[in-house]
Amino acid sequence: MNLKSIEYFLITVEEMNFTRAAGRLYISQQALSSHISRLEEEYGIRLFERRPALSLTPEGEEMYFYGSRILEAERKLRAAFSDIRENCRATMRVGISRLRGEVFFPNIWKYFHASHPNITIDLIDGNSEENEELLLSGKLDLFIGVDIPPQPNLCLMELAREKVQCCLSRTLLQQYYPDNWEVTLENFKQGIDLSQIMELPFITVRQKNRLRKALDYYFTAKRLKPRIIFESNQQELAYELCKSGAGVGLLSPLILYQHLDAIEEDSEPLYVFPLLNELHENIVSLAYRKDYPLPRHTMEFISASCMVFRNYSNSIRENFSPHSGRRE
Repeated sequence: MNLKSIEYFLITVEEMNFTRAAGRLYISQQALSSHISRLEEEYGIRLFERRPALSLTPEGEEMYFYGSRILEAERKLRAAFSDIRENCRATMRVGISRLRGEVFFPNIWKYFHASHPNITIDLIDGNSEENEELLLSGKLDLFIGVDIPPQPNLCLMELAREKVQCCLSRTLLQQYYPDNWEVTLENFKQGIDLSQIMELPFITVRQKNRLRKALDYYFTAKRLKPRIIFESNQQELAYELCKSGAGVGLLSPLILYQHLDAIEEDSEPLYVFPLLNELHENIVSLAYRKDYPLPRHTMEFISASCMVFRNYSNSIRENFSPHSGRRE
C-alpha cells in the first residue's frame, strides 16, 4: 500500500478533474494517472468511470471511505510520535476566517513559533460552518470560529465575546448637534441607545454578518427604521467612511481593535461608544475533536491562542465599555 497514492486519489476525488488535481499537487497529469493506476492494479479494481464524465465507481467510493480513514490514522500516529522525538517536524492544520487570521495570527505565531520552530502551520481560510465540516471530516486539527453550535464530538473553548460598537466622528456630531455637540459627546460616553440617534445616517456590515443580524432583529423588534446609507462586508472600508464623517458606524470591535494604536494627529477624530441596547454577542471559540489525542505542540498552540484572545477581550473591556468614550 502506497500512502502517497491514496493521498493523490483522495485529492482527485475532491477535484473530480485530473488536470486540476495534478495542478493542486504540483505534479504532471501523467504522474497522477500512474498513481491511480498503481492503486487499481494493486487491488484489482477500477476506481473511476471516465465517460460520460469523471465519476467514482462503487469500488472507488469504498476506496475513498477507507482511504480517508487510513490517512487520518497515519497522521494521528505521526502526531503521537512527534511528542516523543526531539525537534519533531509536523504540520498543524488550523482554520480561521481571513480577517481574524490577519488580526490575531501574527501574535499567536510569535508566541508559538519560538518554542516550536519545526512545526509547519497550514492556515485554512473559511467561515465557521465550512471549518466545522473540515474539522469533523479530519481535514483540520482545530479552528477558531464564531457561534459554533455544540457537537457531541467537539470540544469548545470560549475565547472572547463581541458586541456591536457605535462610532461617531466629531464632524458628524457637529453637523447634527451644532449647538451642544460637546455636551452630547459627554452624554454619549455613558453609552448610546440606538433609539437616541435614529435621525443620523448609519454605516454597517452587510446582512449576512452575525452582528448585523443582531442589529436587524433589534430594529424590527423595536419597530425602528434606521437610515442605512452604506453597507459592506469590507469592514475596513466601513471604518474609514465612518471616520470621514459619512455616518454612524455600527461596527465589530474586531475592526476597531486593529486601530487602537493608530493615532493620527491630523486626521478626523473618531469616538467609539458602547451600545446600551440588549444585542446578541458573538461568542468566539476554539474547537477541536474529542476523539483526537492532541500532541503537545497543538496544546501549546491552543494556549498561545487563549493568551492572545485574552488580551483582545481585556482591550475590549477597557476601551469599549461605558465611560470609556474611546477616541481613535
